[in-house]
Amino acid sequence: MTSDSAAIVLARAAANMRWVTLPKNVRTMTLDLFADALGVIAGGAVHPAMTSLSSTIKALEGPSTLIGEKRGAAMRDALLLNAATTTVLQRQDGYAHAKGHPASQLVPVVLALSESYEKSSEEMLCAMVAGYEIATRIGVALGGVPPHLHDNGNWATIGHAAAAAHLLSGGEAEVIAAAIDGAASMASSFDRFTTAGGATMHHLYPAMATTQAVAIAEGAIGGLTPLPGSLERFYGPHLGTTFNSSLLADGIDDEAWSRFEILNGYFKLHPSCAHLHGVNDAVDMLIAEHGITEDDVTSVDVATFGEAMEIDTDTPANDLAARFSAKATVAAAIRHGKLDDNALLDLETLQPLMDKITPRHDPALDKHIPAGRPGVVTINLENGTTVSENVIYPRGTAQTLATPEERKYKALTLLARHYGDGGSASVYDAVMELGSGGSIASLTAELRS
Repeated sequence: MTSDSAAIVLARAAANMRWVTLPKNVRTMTLDLFADALGVIAGGAVHPAMTSLSSTIKALEGPSTLIGEKRGAAMRDALLLNAATTTVLQRQDGYAHAKGHPASQLVPVVLALSESYEKSSEEMLCAMVAGYEIATRIGVALGGVPPHLHDNGNWATIGHAAAAAHLLSGGEAEVIAAAIDGAASMASSFDRFTTAGGATMHHLYPAMATTQAVAIAEGAIGGLTPLPGSLERFYGPHLGTTFNSSLLADGIDDEAWSRFEILNGYFKLHPSCAHLHGVNDAVDMLIAEHGITEDDVTSVDVATFGEAMEIDTDTPANDLAARFSAKATVAAAIRHGKLDDNALLDLETLQPLMDKITPRHDPALDKHIPAGRPGVVTINLENGTTVSENVIYPRGTAQTLATPEERKYKALTLLARHYGDGGSASVYDAVMELGSGGSIASLTAELRS
């Protein structure tokens, strides 16, 4: 670190960035994450929890797209509802080197603000990359968050505030720095265990985090001042487990990014907690290799790492809790041939198969985390044979990258739940066109059609 505060060092790198000069792989990843987030929101918008919330809030008409209703809404209403929907399916993005979901929550922020303030696609995408790079460096520097805190409303929120300030100020470093330290001084603390318990109030975590972030950015634009150095003085020591302030500026040289953390983002290819993805991959492999059906199974042993078992839900009460349950996700995959969202909705019919499944902690697998999400699934079959698969790095992670085809397929299939196959392709194409100067208005038109 220099003698400057961490916030100004991060802010200058963000301010000096230009979309057209970013490496091609960074631009491609940004657009893929943007499409992924829109798919997650559109796919979740049809869920009863979100249709109920939307009908209760009754969003006012305005310039920002409310994806669940295909119409324009007041900026804060659109932001709140779009952000809340990111967690419903548990398919939001992730970041490999710190637990969090920066991109899926950045998209509602930059889209709502860009539509409301008539920003260009280049301004919007620059703000997204800036917010991602700032947020993830903070996440790494924290060295993890206390085990009782949820990753929503945590370090990613500071990136949201920085992205909003970048967009609203036209990339002014001082304003971005004020938003960073301002957000650091107003740290949120959300309960980690509500989600696995099936408490759907959890969906308000990203909604509250993003709306707070925009308010902080507006405060910075309006001249409200933070205490400089709040990020390293207050936030890091109190919200991190092994905070290292020197990592905040890692990958910044001559006031520019020399390394892009957005390339370490990952795509969730299963509708479940990322801690279960090694298990979910292993089951997929066993089904593909041996044609296993529900009638073939006598018992299933599921071994995984300690942190996964800490939040495992043995008796899920609803589909949200089921997404954190090894029993439910394994049973759903075996019964339906694959794990998808609809398979988790009818838990009663899954119960007989769930009763044959035993999840457990295998301490030998702990050495593979945090980079890995290991799972070993062993199935004893009616014919007397036993089959097993072991996965350390699930598909979609930085170590086993989702292919371009897998990324596109995920976005298109989730978008299709709300827009149909034709509309899904039109929205996806409009996102890709943003990268070469396509207008936000064109994307908006497709999102509302």
